[in-house]
Amino acid sequence: MMKKTLLLPVLILSMLCPSLFAQAKAETVRIGMDTGEDAVVLNPYTASDSNSVVIMQNLYDGLFSYDGETSEASYALAVGHEVSEDGLTWTFFLRDASFSDGTAITSETFVESWNYLVKGPLASNLDFVQRLEDGSLFLETPDDRTLVVHLTHPVAYLPSLLCQPCLAAIKDTSSYSGAYVLKEQSGSRILLAKNPKYWDTVNNDKVEILLGPDFDFSAAFADGEIQWSMAAVANASDYMVLSKLYATTFFYFSAETGAYSNEHVRKALISLIPWDIVRYIQGTLMESDSLVPESTAIAPAKHGTLDLLAKAGYPYGYGLPMINMGVTRGAQNAAVAELIAEIWSKTLGVTVTLNTVPLTVYASNPQENPFDFCTITWIGDYFDPMAFLGLFESSSSFNLANYSNKEYDALLASAQNADAVTRSSLLLQAEQMLLDSGVVIPMSTAFATNFVRTDLVEGWHTNPLDIHPFKDLKLIITI
Repeated sequence: MMKKTLLLPVLILSMLCPSLFAQAKAETVRIGMDTGEDAVVLNPYTASDSNSVVIMQNLYDGLFSYDGETSEASYALAVGHEVSEDGLTWTFFLRDASFSDGTAITSETFVESWNYLVKGPLASNLDFVQRLEDGSLFLETPDDRTLVVHLTHPVAYLPSLLCQPCLAAIKDTSSYSGAYVLKEQSGSRILLAKNPKYWDTVNNDKVEILLGPDFDFSAAFADGEIQWSMAAVANASDYMVLSKLYATTFFYFSAETGAYSNEHVRKALISLIPWDIVRYIQGTLMESDSLVPESTAIAPAKHGTLDLLAKAGYPYGYGLPMINMGVTRGAQNAAVAELIAEIWSKTLGVTVTLNTVPLTVYASNPQENPFDFCTITWIGDYFDPMAFLGLFESSSSFNLANYSNKEYDALLASAQNADAVTRSSLLLQAEQMLLDSGVVIPMSTAFATNFVRTDLVEGWHTNPLDIHPFKDLKLIITI
């Protein structure tokens, strides 16, 4: 931020060296991002990995967006809304805004965007909207600035849900509703430029995202070439920001049929693993026995291996088919996977195959997940247990574990129409049922690690969803 004491020198510099001053004002904010094996896919209808979502949150605006200080939902393309007494009808009032190509953003824009979304892999994000006979969403547009959404059940956290890029105003891949437009994209960098048609203030002209894993983040950060790094940086502890997330790291079984869809088999396999050692290898900062952060539900660690296997028809593990395990890149993930595979193999004689693959291979489209056992860190899209529990609902098109349990579904359904206290109790019961079934094995509450050159940039804030709108970032001018 320019201090008052610098106004005179800056004024003189601007007169003597106008080109230099203009260059300083237009300096680009640079960010480091290690994408690992997961390519950045800037398609809001399909991408679900965190790196892609982080960028798309700046390219596409929805009715609401995440506040950079609190992670709470704040108005974006909406300027107000009303909710019916029964909570089933939401009316949104839109601001006068346009896409980067000048095309007006209207209520019909959302009708078209959302109806296109429900044909793809992220359709579960609109499971709460009523459907018409032809399968389209029950949406009404009384005029260009009014959107009426009819729900199947009350969704008190709807504004937070509507912050997601997949529910934004989307026209095509070359027009943008957010603060930035995409100028360049390659395997080594992504360049964004300020959207000239954007409705809100944008504190910088360009944002350049430098991609790993081959990029030397440590050197660039030390030199001030990048002001914020999401990737690990050496010798920069003074600038390291560690923040607790509304997120959980967990293992889960994802087989829809066969031995590993059997609850007894899952429990037996879980009982054999020393999960405290697994957490130690993972370098867990805050271990968790619950799926929902800070929940009181507890995952049982021991079930009685041999008795369970016998009940399932696999005495002493005889006849168990090969287990396909999918993990993402990283020495800790590999070490954990090898430990689990060795224990299951030596104890039960079952063959375990280890596959180190990009997260998108098994998380982008769960129905096509080729693995029986996986691990993931899931960051809630909104502050509500349903951000986690909804992943395992039978009807969800993004059912991570391909889990199906009518009693579990009934608890979630009952919770939607209950008062706050009853709802909390029902969701807790549902979570405990999920944990007791051996589908999910929680490991830890996740943390975000960022490195921020606070001497070079301002407008970056810690928050529970690790959301940092690029438009808030402002370079500190130094002379």
